[in-house]
Amino acid sequence: MVTWNPRNVVVTALLLSAIVGAGAGFGVTYGLRSHSSPQARDFYLFAVDQGFNSSTAQGLKADYDFSANVITTNVGDTLVIHFYNPTDTAHTFTMNSPYSNDVYLPPMTNTTISNANITIHATQAGIFPFYCKFHGPSMSGSLVVQG
Repeated sequence: MVTWNPRNVVVTALLLSAIVGAGAGFGVTYGLRSHSSPQARDFYLFAVDQGFNSSTAQGLKADYDFSANVITTNVGDTLVIHFYNPTDTAHTFTMNSPYSNDVYLPPMTNTTISNANITIHATQAGIFPFYCKFHGPSMSGSLVVQG
């Protein structure tokens, strides 16, 4: 059992003040923290053959896909998408404004996998679709730029 003499009251008051003050300070600094500084980001994206006959699946135009259907970055970042096509047909990486791109990759040959680097300077937050002009809607995804 604790005896409440003046010394114990002062010690308890100081401990409670320290806890409340630390919590308030954390709340203020958490709310005022700045966003991360702009970064250079590399992302690797591949055209993928799903390996089935799309004509046997009702509603599908093609059995191709991107290796990822979501790419995430932050406003201020410079994103370099390394796009590879190791398939036997041509593909595109197409986006509309504000990040307009229309990159064509021919089919892979016996000795070469087609590739291109796509640079995007992320200046506007939002969700922006990308797709292959030849194999949509199955070959599509979204660029998510976080503000």
